[in-house]
Amino acid sequence: MFWADRVAEELKERKLPLEWIDDMKTPSGRIHVGALRGVVIHDLVNKALLSKGVKAKYTYVFDNHDPMDDLPVYLSREKFEKYLGMPLYKIPSPVSGFESYAKYYAQEFIDVFTKIGCDPKIIWATDLYLSGKMNSLIKECLDKADVIREIYEELYKRKLSNDWFPFQVFCPNCGKVSTTRVTGWDGEKVSFICGTDRVKWTKGCRFKNSISPFSNKDGIAGKLSWKVEWACKWKTIGVTVEGAGKDHMSRGGSHDLASLVCKRVIDYPVPYPIAYEWFLIGGKKMSTSKGVGSSASEMLEILPPELLRFLMVKTKINQAINFDPSGDTIPKLFDEYQKSADAYFRMQSKSSYSSSDQAKPESREVSSEDSSRQARTIDSKMSSDNQNEDMARVFQLSQVEKIKRPPSVRFSILAHWAQMPNMEKEIKKEGLENWVKYAKLWVEKYAPESEKFAVQKELPDQAKKLSSQQQKYLKKIGSELEKKWNAEEFQKNLYEWAKELDLSSKDAFAAIYLSLIGKDHGPKAGWLILSLEKGFVQKRFRDIAL
Repeated sequence: MFWADRVAEELKERKLPLEWIDDMKTPSGRIHVGALRGVVIHDLVNKALLSKGVKAKYTYVFDNHDPMDDLPVYLSREKFEKYLGMPLYKIPSPVSGFESYAKYYAQEFIDVFTKIGCDPKIIWATDLYLSGKMNSLIKECLDKADVIREIYEELYKRKLSNDWFPFQVFCPNCGKVSTTRVTGWDGEKVSFICGTDRVKWTKGCRFKNSISPFSNKDGIAGKLSWKVEWACKWKTIGVTVEGAGKDHMSRGGSHDLASLVCKRVIDYPVPYPIAYEWFLIGGKKMSTSKGVGSSASEMLEILPPELLRFLMVKTKINQAINFDPSGDTIPKLFDEYQKSADAYFRMQSKSSYSSSDQAKPESREVSSEDSSRQARTIDSKMSSDNQNEDMARVFQLSQVEKIKRPPSVRFSILAHWAQMPNMEKEIKKEGLENWVKYAKLWVEKYAPESEKFAVQKELPDQAKKLSSQQQKYLKKIGSELEKKWNAEEFQKNLYEWAKELDLSSKDAFAAIYLSLIGKDHGPKAGWLILSLEKGFVQKRFRDIAL
């Protein structure tokens, strides 16, 4: 059974009136594709629950009130350095037309996950604070700051000072939050200082004062420390299911702290946890600020939406996705997608076959050897059936819109066609118009040299060294071009003509490739030859035979 269906079965047993699935992200810059894995994982749980008749809701929180704590490498330091330490929603967008820095980068990410079939309701952290819904929890956390200090000490084996509180003020003087520290709480107001040496990457203004920590529609006073805030947002929203990457879910990690805050401070059941592995690009974990790895939007430039979603869906959540677009990674991904599609449509065909139509087995005595053989056969069949069921389910859950059978032509073949002239008709015939641009991009940026070729305008030097038998073979092909061929039939005849001349297939096809593209290997020769102008091919082969 697919993992999300197992989770849904377990959640169904709880019989909650509503399963509220949630995920969160800080839009501190271009959001990397690793964050997209969380969106898809939560989307799968939501869809699995709905398919089992469980009432479910899926939301996504953008923590647009978090501070800018690092400057992305692709932004102007001169223009944006002054905003370091300020909440993201107060920083201007790097592109005109957006309300804030946070809204710009969040929308870029929303556009991506919408295209791959995820549609959670968006929640902005600022709205949670401005609505006043967080105020009672802010008070509770400040009142029980000693309990939270004990939790930190228990998890991290370090004692916090008695004037540490799980809250940071948005400095009314300089607007920064990273630089502020709350030093006291009297039940109504917090005292604070905006320190010059609070963090290394920006400086505060030394402003001291006391202020109510509670926000309202007129403004946000500050924010809870994020690990504590995580638990408080669960309760404010009503979250019952939320996962996170392994760094957060590891022993002693942020999830452990948030869970203890739920149990000891705010009295809220810890949402059902789902831990998942990272998404790596070439073996490296990605960073939004350092520009390491591909952003989610860049991934949609090299993969169609259904393939990007498939990459997320097919990988078990306890396995890292290590995606390197170079080499044969992308062609193999397309192959897997087509195989999963085949499994799905086979399962659909089988489901229409009634078990009552199957013949009853003949009754006879069965020896222990026969019984053992039957058991092994049954186990093998069950394993195969389970694998096919999972592949079929993966394909089903990878669909962005309605379920449709993908093209049958392999991506590696399409990549060859994309390099041949006059293949538009064949590409359209096979329904490959939507995939061909990805094939062209793969050839241009990521394909190994062995997969690249170009028809040579002049006769390659290597072709001048062909044997007399190879020359006769090319002459034969040139004469046969006067007939009308389809590529499949022509390909078969290329083998037959080689046999007639007692020429090995290797030498025969090497003659074709050396003559046309200057390499001893290449795409399917039948398609290559027929994609070219007949006169050009005949002249090229005739020139070699002279």
